[in-house]
Amino acid sequence: MDKDTKYRRWNLRRTIVALAFGAAAFAAAFALGFIITQTAGPGTSGLATIIVTTVLVVVGARIALTKGVFTLMVTLFTILAIPTNLFGPAGIHKVGVGFLTGVVYDLVWLASGNRRFSIPIAAAISTTVSILAIWQLMVVLEHPRAEWMGSVLMFIAPLYAVLGFLGGWFGNWVFDNRFKNNERVRQIQEPDTNAPQS
Repeated sequence: MDKDTKYRRWNLRRTIVALAFGAAAFAAAFALGFIITQTAGPGTSGLATIIVTTVLVVVGARIALTKGVFTLMVTLFTILAIPTNLFGPAGIHKVGVGFLTGVVYDLVWLASGNRRFSIPIAAAISTTVSILAIWQLMVVLEHPRAEWMGSVLMFIAPLYAVLGFLGGWFGNWVFDNRFKNNERVRQIQEPDTNAPQS
């Protein structure tokens, strides 16, 4: 990795960035997917919102450049979504789905060495994991639409993967073309004094 792609340590500014983009992703999903979720059932709104929300969390992650940033953002998303049907049936149980999704995001990003296609691949894998986890949650909760979700999962899961990849790719493009050279972003990403980067 070059100087610009090394991970930074958490600090207040990077934490605020992660929280802001996680909240923005929820707001976008709520605004764009609420009607779809209410009519088609939990787990389906991602088909309409996944690219937009993925772009937001990718931009947030690339600004913060911290290990665990996806876990924080996606977990916050699901905390905010507790009373809604976004990211699965309403309830605190969906926070576990968000945490799992974020951890997968971070692990793939970290394991792939933060290369050109690391984030799109991480987005594809984590969004697929999310829909599978949502379905399993619906089964455990005996949700009335769990059987229907299972019957279409073989079509929805690959679509989630494709949309996640596209969202990750476009998120990279947005960051590279709109944020990378921004002075405030450069200040946030300034290497920590006497702190080893990884």
